[in-house]
Amino acid sequence: MLRCIYENPNLTLYPPVRYGSPVDMTPDMREACASRDIAAIFRLLQGGGMTQRQLADLVRMSQSEISEILKGRKVISYDVLVRVADGLSIPRGMMGLADLEAEPEEVDEDVERRKLLAAAGAIMFGAPVWGDPQPLTIRRVLVKPPSKVGISDLRAYEQTVAHLKLLDRRFGGMAAREPLVVTATAGEQLLKAQAVPEVHQRLRYAVSEAHRAAGWASDDVGLLDQRRYHVRQALDLAAGDPLRLAGILGTAGSMEKNHGDANYALKYFQLAQIGAATSTATDPQVGAVLAGETVGAYYTLGYSDKAQEELRKARQLFGDADASKSLPFFASYGKGFGVLASCELKLGNYDSARADGLHALSLRPEVDVRCNALDTIILATTNMQAGELREGIQQTQRALELIRAVGSQRIRDRLEPLEMALASRYDSTCRDLARIVQQVRVA
Repeated sequence: MLRCIYENPNLTLYPPVRYGSPVDMTPDMREACASRDIAAIFRLLQGGGMTQRQLADLVRMSQSEISEILKGRKVISYDVLVRVADGLSIPRGMMGLADLEAEPEEVDEDVERRKLLAAAGAIMFGAPVWGDPQPLTIRRVLVKPPSKVGISDLRAYEQTVAHLKLLDRRFGGMAAREPLVVTATAGEQLLKAQAVPEVHQRLRYAVSEAHRAAGWASDDVGLLDQRRYHVRQALDLAAGDPLRLAGILGTAGSMEKNHGDANYALKYFQLAQIGAATSTATDPQVGAVLAGETVGAYYTLGYSDKAQEELRKARQLFGDADASKSLPFFASYGKGFGVLASCELKLGNYDSARADGLHALSLRPEVDVRCNALDTIILATTNMQAGELREGIQQTQRALELIRAVGSQRIRDRLEPLEMALASRYDSTCRDLARIVQQVRVA
């Protein structure tokens, strides 16, 4: 019988759950596991009498997520696949997932060679040549963490995280997210190795940064549960460093703001400000970023005077700051022109928003496609709302080019004000662009 102990987010331990139908490893189930076809696995379990609600409880998903998967949504995230395997008591090896804590499975290398050759023959000739292809055995241990971690291992890990973050800013999407998730998970294994205290602490912070970046990348493709999970892991690993915690909380607030909940976003930013205030280090860039990010939240909540006050503070602090000396989240804002342009646009200060937007685009490197797309959207929206149609049309076209080059759902979500501004103009080109923007936004 299928047994599972499920620990919910409130740490309430449920007793083993028993269902009437055994989970037989039939050929269909084995094939579904080997191909990681989660929808097929769920359908087979439903055929045995399991409900969507029961499935949701076991794999820690909402019932709506179960329904979406059954309707065809693909599951490719490593951490979600592991959650499904563990929740349904399916050995991770059957789904090709590494279990770094398990002993390796015994395999017959010659048998596995014949399996791969059979698969190659069947694919090449379109029919079995050396027997029917069979699923390969995936050993549960692919790599083992080193017993000891030194400064060279630490530097290699830090550089890997830095390169993956650049990859995410340039291309975004699921392909950029997955390496960050795997790297964050691998970092947790490295933390189990022996290391001198200085190396261990620095590694802990590097793994925290990997999780923060993985959370950002997860949010960028709409994986909200994974976003929260990685933020929580990042917070745990950064405990004891107020500025690092402030950066993670700032990331959480920025992501929450993107999903329209200004109240929660403001709470994260205020927590970050409290953390920064308790730090012995003084960094104007931190105060500038957090003040700038709170502007939109205050404005949305109806506190216009407070929004104006925070905007003035942000502009002054950015003028005093040196971003190169800041932690990654705060350093990514550079001179702050991008966030200042967004703030000025919200407050209807079009001249200031236009000047800040142009400065942001002139300073930002070309490889940062995601932020360049966002800055261009802000500039296009500013000009369209201000009635500068020619510039607005050109910038909208440029924004669409950039958006198509980066797999960011967050950027597509930010198109809505531009779409509305275009649609409000009695101009055929603007109306046509509004329809194109709408198609790109919901794609």
